[in-house]
Amino acid sequence: MGKAKPKICEICGAEIGGQGHTVRIEGAELLVCSSCYRKYGKKKPGTFSIMPTGREPKRTYKPRPKPQSTPRPQKPLYTEDIVEEYAEIVSEAIRRSGLSYEELSHRVGLSVNVLRRIAHGEYTPTIDEAKKLERYFRIKLIERVEEMNEKKVSIPKDYEPTLGDIARIKIKRKK
Repeated sequence: MGKAKPKICEICGAEIGGQGHTVRIEGAELLVCSSCYRKYGKKKPGTFSIMPTGREPKRTYKPRPKPQSTPRPQKPLYTEDIVEEYAEIVSEAIRRSGLSYEELSHRVGLSVNVLRRIAHGEYTPTIDEAKKLERYFRIKLIERVEEMNEKKVSIPKDYEPTLGDIARIKIKRKK
């Protein structure tokens, strides 16, 4: 009599030393080696596919709980705007200072050209530029404009637009 044929793992193809293990996978009973038994022996039948990939089965991760969202800051009920008579205020402040545009340019942090154009009313300063001028000259150039909370017109659910309403809507869109 010849030697007994070696047992081969039906999953990875490795030679099985000793008895081997029987595993039930997708309804089929397979003879497997110890390492495949450790990987697949404790799984519930039918819960995974047995295509050998050479790597550990994928682990499932629990999704992290989302951080509690902080409420968005409400829009301020006012906007900042440059006063209409900014040119007169700035040119008067420059006159009172007795300094040249070049000297003021270095002290205020704006270019000579921008200072001159603001003083002559040719250029409306941005809020940042106005704040620099306010800080240096101690003048008021920015005013707060309260926003009106416009209530949206509620339309009844059973309302059907008339031909006139539709015509008015089209005219408004063209403008």
